[in-house]
Amino acid sequence: MRKKILYGGDYNPEQWLEYPEILKKDIEMMKEAKINTVTLGMFSWSMLEPEEGVYNFEWLENIIEILEASEIEVILGTPSGAKPTWLGNRYEEVRVVRADGVRELQGNRHNFCTNSPVYREKIAIINEKLAHLSLKYKNIILWHISNEFGADCHCELCQKKFSQWLKEKYKTIENLNREWWTTFWSHRYKNFEEIHTPMSIGEMSVTALDINYRQFMVKNYIDYFNFEKASIQKITKHLPFTTNYHGTGNHNMNYREFSKHVDIISYDSYPEWMMKNNLDVAFETSFNFDLMRSTDLNKEFMLMESSPSSTNWQSYSKLKPNNLLSLASIQSIAHSSSSILYFQIRQSRGSAEKFHGAVIDHSGKSSHRVFREAKRLGGELQKLNYSFEKINSKVAIYYSWLNKYALERTQGPRNEGMDYYQNVLEIYRVLKSKGLNIDIVFEDSKLEDYNLVVFPMMYVVEEEIAEEIKKYVSNGGTIVTTAPVGYVNSDDLCHLGGFPGHLKDVLGIEIDEIDALTNEERGKVSYKGKTYTSKYFNEMITLCEAEPLGVYEKFFYKGSVAISENIYGLGKTYHIGTLLEREGLYAILEDVLEESGVYGAIDNNNLIYNNYLGRHYIFNFTETIEEFKFKGKEYSLKGLDYIIIED
Repeated sequence: MRKKILYGGDYNPEQWLEYPEILKKDIEMMKEAKINTVTLGMFSWSMLEPEEGVYNFEWLENIIEILEASEIEVILGTPSGAKPTWLGNRYEEVRVVRADGVRELQGNRHNFCTNSPVYREKIAIINEKLAHLSLKYKNIILWHISNEFGADCHCELCQKKFSQWLKEKYKTIENLNREWWTTFWSHRYKNFEEIHTPMSIGEMSVTALDINYRQFMVKNYIDYFNFEKASIQKITKHLPFTTNYHGTGNHNMNYREFSKHVDIISYDSYPEWMMKNNLDVAFETSFNFDLMRSTDLNKEFMLMESSPSSTNWQSYSKLKPNNLLSLASIQSIAHSSSSILYFQIRQSRGSAEKFHGAVIDHSGKSSHRVFREAKRLGGELQKLNYSFEKINSKVAIYYSWLNKYALERTQGPRNEGMDYYQNVLEIYRVLKSKGLNIDIVFEDSKLEDYNLVVFPMMYVVEEEIAEEIKKYVSNGGTIVTTAPVGYVNSDDLCHLGGFPGHLKDVLGIEIDEIDALTNEERGKVSYKGKTYTSKYFNEMITLCEAEPLGVYEKFFYKGSVAISENIYGLGKTYHIGTLLEREGLYAILEDVLEESGVYGAIDNNNLIYNNYLGRHYIFNFTETIEEFKFKGKEYSLKGLDYIIIED
C-alpha cells in the first residue's frame, strides 16, 4: 500500500517542446516544491498523432524518462477528451449533435460522440500504443481515462443506441407506454424506433423520456470508459484505472453507477472561493468530497484536479488569499483523499486557459507567492503518511441522481425550481457543523452501520429501498424524511393509494395534499414552543400511527401537523412535511442526534471537523479567530487556518 500522499498535478510539456530550458526549469521547481506526481497526456492527441496514421511518442517517452530520473511518478492520461482538428474535420460523425439538432463544428473539448465507430477505432489505436509504452516505465502508476465525461449527443448513432437501451430495459413497447403514461396527450409509441432523445425541438411533455435519457447517457459513458479500458487491457493489466469526476452533486452524471467500474475514485474540485461566503463554500466542498468518496466506500479516493490560485472560467477570477491554498488542499486529505493534485503545474502561455492558476506562473520564478505556498504545503505533506481506510461515520445522508432528474423534470408542485441539491446541502451543513463524519448513501446502499440516516426530498421511492428502510428502522435505526417524500416511482408515475407510497407504514402518516409556496413566501412551524420559518412546500399530513411534533402556524391549514414521529419496531422515524430553514433544522436535528446517541466532536458551528486515520482535522474558513472545545480542552484557531490533533 502506498505510504506517501501524491502531490503535483496536470503537466503539459507538449506545449513547451520548443523551450527545453523551460522544461528543465520545470523539473527543478517541481523537486523544490516536493512534487512527486504529474498527470501526462490528457490533451495530447494532436502531438501524439499529428496527422492520421502518423504517430510521435518520442517526446512523451523523453519526458517520462526525465521524470523517472527525478523520482516523479506519472498518471498517464488517454487523450480522448479533446479530438485533434484533422479528426473532427475529416469525420463528421465524431462531432456531437446538440439538443437543438445542430451538429457542432470542430473545436473545443468534451464534445465527441462516444458511439462513433470512427472515434472508438482511432482512440483504441492510440491507447494500445500507450499501453505498450506503459510497460517500459516503472514510474507510471495509474491510467486516467479521458477527461470529465458529460456532454450529451443526439446524433443518429446515439438515437439508435438509446432505442436499443430502452428495448433492453422495458422489453416491449406496451410496457414502456404503460410505465411512461404515454396515453396522456396521445403520445403512445408503436415501436422503440419512434422514440427520439429529448430535444428542445421535440418531445418535452413525457417526463419519463428525459429521466431515462439521463440514465442512458450515464450508461453510455460507462460503456465508453470500459471500451477505452479494454483497449489498454488487450496489452496490459498491470495498472489501475480511473476517470475524473467533476462538478458537484448537481451535475447529471450518476457517479454512484460510475464507481462500480473504476478502480480508484478521482474528483476535480473547483469551489468558488472568495466569490461567495467562504464558510458556505467550504461546507459545500466538504459535501462534494463526501459525496464522491461515498460512491464506493471500499475504493481509494483522490483529488485529481484543483486550482492552486484562481480559475479562468468562473464568473470572476478571484485569487486565493494567503493560506487558503493549503487550507482547501488539506480539506481533501481530511476526507480520505490520497492526493492533492492541481490543474496545472505550469501556466499555459496562450489560448483558453492561459490565465488559469498554476503552481508555476508565467514568470517562472520560485519567488512567486503561489509557488512559495505550494512549496510550503509540499513540505507539510512529507509529515503525513497515507493508507487507505474507511472513514468511520455514524450519520448518513441520502442522495439520488435519479431523484434529482425526476424533481427537475416534473411539472408541479413547483416549477420555479425544486433545488434538490441545495436542500440536501443545507441538511448536510447543519449536521456537519455539529462536528461529525458523514457518509452519503444511495438507492442500493445498506444502512445498518448508521445510527441516523436523513432522506431529504425523497420524491422517488421504489419498493426495494423502502424495504431496506423498513428493515433498518425495525432493527433500531432512526431516519428523518423531508417533503416531498414518496410521491412517484423511477418513471415519475405517482403511487396509487396515496403518498408517501411504500413508506406509509414506516412513517405512520398519509400525505393528502401539498401546498407550493412562492419564492417570496415563508411558512411558519411551531416546534417545542418555538416558531421556525419554512419554504417551498407544506404537506397536509394525516396521522396514522405517528404522533405530532410540530404544527403549521400560517395559512388556511394553521394548526395542522407539520412534523411527526413514529415508532416502528425498535427504531424511530421523523417526517418534516415542509422544508425548514436553517434555524429550524438545527432545532430538530440536534434533538434527533441526541436521541440517536450521536454526539459531535466540537462545539462551534463555524468550524468544519473531520476524523481520519487517527487525525482530528479542524478547519476555520472564516477570517476571524474561532474558539472551540475538543475532548475537554479549549483551543483558539485563527482565520483561514487549520489544526491537526493526533489521537
